[in-house]
Amino acid sequence: MKKGITTEQTITIAERIQKFGIIPEFSFVIGNPGDPERDTRETLAFIRKLKKINPDSEIIIYHYTPVPQPDNMYGNIDGQIAWPSTPAEWASKRWMDFTLRIDTQAPWLKRKTKNLIDNFEIVVGSRWPTVQDIRAPRWSRFLLKSLSSWRYTIGFYRFPIELHWAQEFISLRKPKRESL
Repeated sequence: MKKGITTEQTITIAERIQKFGIIPEFSFVIGNPGDPERDTRETLAFIRKLKKINPDSEIIIYHYTPVPQPDNMYGNIDGQIAWPSTPAEWASKRWMDFTLRIDTQAPWLKRKTKNLIDNFEIVVGSRWPTVQDIRAPRWSRFLLKSLSSWRYTIGFYRFPIELHWAQEFISLRKPKRESL
């Protein structure tokens, strides 16, 4: 996303800091309007590569969310989104979800692709719960890893209902959602 760093440089950084026991945090914006399916596929593969290098890496995932300006970073979205015109519209649940990247309802992002992104995030977050979660009991990490390991290993992310239930039961810390 025009950050001035290549994927190769990111891999090199991940390898270097892993040697020193540093836990990196990598954030990703997925579902760019140009080719959201390809972007999603490539980004998930890249995240898996980073996790192979350093399984302790913290992964933060967001859906691509454009801003109302003429020069959007990834393609022309003119006419695809009817932006709010009043402060009251911006304060509605739909636009709060949009700006907080909870559910952008982006017209170029197929529901199937959005679900893949969201389900992948649940599987990765269960397989490697954040080290920042000091509230969750120790046994919960073992439970989540056990439930999610097979899904991550074979790349099956659909309908992770058992992981939803386990995360609700354990009350995992979800930094993206706690700001609401």
